[in-house]
Amino acid sequence: MKRSVLFIAVIAAAAIGANAQAKKVDFPKRPIEMVIPFGAGGASDIFARQYAQLAEKFLGKPITAINKGAAGTIEGMTYAYNQTADGYTLLEITPSLLIIEALKKSPIKFRENFEPLMRVQSDLQLIGVAKNSKFKSFQEVVAYAKANPGKKLKIGGLSPGGLDDYIANGLADAAGIDWTYVPYKSGSEVKAAVLGGEIDIYQDKLISFLPLAESGDIRPLVVLNDSRLAQVQVLKDVPCTAELGIKFTQGSWRGFCVKKGTPTAVKQVLMDALQAAYETSGYKDMEAKEMTNIRPGYAEAEEFRAIWDNEYEGYVAIFKKTGMLK
Repeated sequence: MKRSVLFIAVIAAAAIGANAQAKKVDFPKRPIEMVIPFGAGGASDIFARQYAQLAEKFLGKPITAINKGAAGTIEGMTYAYNQTADGYTLLEITPSLLIIEALKKSPIKFRENFEPLMRVQSDLQLIGVAKNSKFKSFQEVVAYAKANPGKKLKIGGLSPGGLDDYIANGLADAAGIDWTYVPYKSGSEVKAAVLGGEIDIYQDKLISFLPLAESGDIRPLVVLNDSRLAQVQVLKDVPCTAELGIKFTQGSWRGFCVKKGTPTAVKQVLMDALQAAYETSGYKDMEAKEMTNIRPGYAEAEEFRAIWDNEYEGYVAIFKKTGMLK
């Protein structure tokens, strides 16, 4: 009993010491760099820059955003990897970094060389068809695909081996069907393809999907989520994958990490600032505008790490099935 009490006391003392160290650390002394592994002007770039402006108010030093978007986020990851692990380089991250590791596109293994700070938001993906499609429900799509294995339906998305590719094939695998993924260079090309009858199935994130559903050009069939979107009038009656018995809810997300080896006290300062930014009215307005507040996206470092590992295993499994990964 005495030994147990002593052990608890030691742990408590260590925790108090760690907190005291975090409060005493003299950081930051200079501006912090936020690496955006995407080109300027896109959704991830805009998000990171706006979030940096919110977080820097709690750090007392500027956060300077820089774009390193070549080679499908590899340039940004490589740049961050080559910096000192001192907390002065933040890396914005999305599922793309995990997919790069899963497909072995870089010698830098993301999960081994970076440590999560916080996931900020989690986006929703929806599936639909053109308004003149014969399919009125996702169940009809599944039934057709199973009854006609020789007549594969086509689903579009951005770039081969990216998140859209994974979502398309991961959803098909979870539903027990097979279809053909057709990659395009831009979202506008995907929309034109489905409206023009070039492909059968349309997928997109909520904020981009919604206008086509509101106009009636796209008939929504299913939302990849655990519940229906009761908050969105035009989509409130669209079933979710969970209620259809399909265990697949993948969407995109955004968060931040630092290079492995960054001092614990420094990471705590950064996490506190990112957390404080998340609670501001400025960020709440931001996420409401982009509709990233419908599904809870916030995850602390430990939970975020578990998300990395879980999703990585999913990417490996699906890309092996598609033959993209040997």
